[in-house]
Order: sequence, then structure tokens, then C-alpha cells
Amino acid sequence: MTPRQSHRQTGFTLAELAIVLLILTVLAAALVVPFSARLGAERRDQTATMLDNIQAALIGYAIVHGRLPCPSTRKNPLDARYGEEDFDAATSNCVISTEGMLPWRTLGLPAFDAWGLPRQAEADPWTGYFRYRVDLGFSSTQPGAKIRANTAYQNKIKVVDHAGNEITVSSYSGSEVLKNTTAVALVYSTGPDLTTSGANASYEAGSDATYEAGDPSTTFDDMVMWIGRPLLIARMAQAGAL
Repeated sequence: MTPRQSHRQTGFTLAELAIVLLILTVLAAALVVPFSARLGAERRDQTATMLDNIQAALIGYAIVHGRLPCPSTRKNPLDARYGEEDFDAATSNCVISTEGMLPWRTLGLPAFDAWGLPRQAEADPWTGYFRYRVDLGFSSTQPGAKIRANTAYQNKIKVVDHAGNEITVSSYSGSEVLKNTTAVALVYSTGPDLTTSGANASYEAGSDATYEAGDPSTTFDDMVMWIGRPLLIARMAQAGAL
């Protein structure tokens, strides 16, 4: 007797394959969201560390040089002074009194945040590069014009929260003005969306400006660091630089 041959199919049916693919798709989607969140958190932590290092470098620069550096304004990556501070030798002031880029080469720091990309040509966007603003009263390059305990503000660079409430104090005037905590220097990252958010997108173009800081939200993801006058004076005094 010869054994009866079975013609039963041992593979998956189309319906079974479809179910397996559906399950794999659901599992993959469940893994992608946490991974994306972890990556975003890591980049935010990296940028926060960079901003801490920038604050330390700016204070250190002021201790050594008696002033804060000017913003960088060179746009051409091939320029020999690209990434360095720009000041006007004729006026002993910064070339600009408004927002520029962090002078990363002057400070020996990275040029951009964890989301940034290096520029190769003058027309390239400033993707992720740190923005920088400084009070002209604390950045003069005039010989002998060093920061002192009584150095006064020339600008009003204040910081507000998402509701427009002042985080830094700018209400003192007259003989009390030195109590103000408005920023003498401010640096910020444009965050993962690579564009300015909130008040940072429409800051005043003159010597006075209002910037926004706070927790990230669906409409705000900038990361802002500033140095108030009291902090700078205290650190310079501790270092014996006043």
C-alpha cells in the first residue's frame, strides 16, 4: 500500500499575513513615539548644557577682558573673521546694538544647538545658530572703559514669561536704577522648530528689547539664557576683577 499524499497548505493565508502586518505596524508605531520623545529630550538637555557653558564663558570673558563680547555679524563662512565678535574701532562700540549671532569663535564654543547645521555659503540659513544680544554699556571696547560696580545700563533687555509678566526687573529708576535685573547679555536657541517663538519673533529692533522665556509648549520652544547685571557684578567681584 502506498501512503496517501496530503495536499494541505502549510503556509500563511493572506488574511493571516494581513493580521501579522497589522500587529507589527502597531508595535512599530508604539516604539517610534517614545524614541522620538527621548531623542527630543536628549537634544534639549544637550542644548541646555551648551547654554550653561555659554553663560560661564561670557562671565569668564568679562572677568578677563573687563567687558562682554560684541555679537558676530559676518555672514560669509569664508570670511576670516566669521564667528568672531564685531566692533567698530572708530566708536569703540559693537557694530550693531541689536541682536546678532553668538561670537562662538571668540569664546571657543560651538556655533549652534543640538538641532543646528553648519553653514557652507553666505546664502545658507542660520539653522540652529545661537542668537546673542548685549548691552552696549557692558561691551565697550574703549581703552579703560571696563565694567565697574556702578556701570549703568545703556539698553533695556528685559525678559518676560508667556503671559507677558516681567521675569527680570526694570521698574527701578533714578538712583535706584542699579537694582534693575534686566539682562546685560542674552543668548537663545530657536529650539527644535528652528524658528523664533513668542516675543522673540518680534523683538524691538532698537536698543531696547523684550524677550520671552519659559517652559516649552505647542507654540513656544525657544531656550533662553540671560545674565542679569547683579549676577555679572557678583561673579566679577568674586574673581577680583572689579
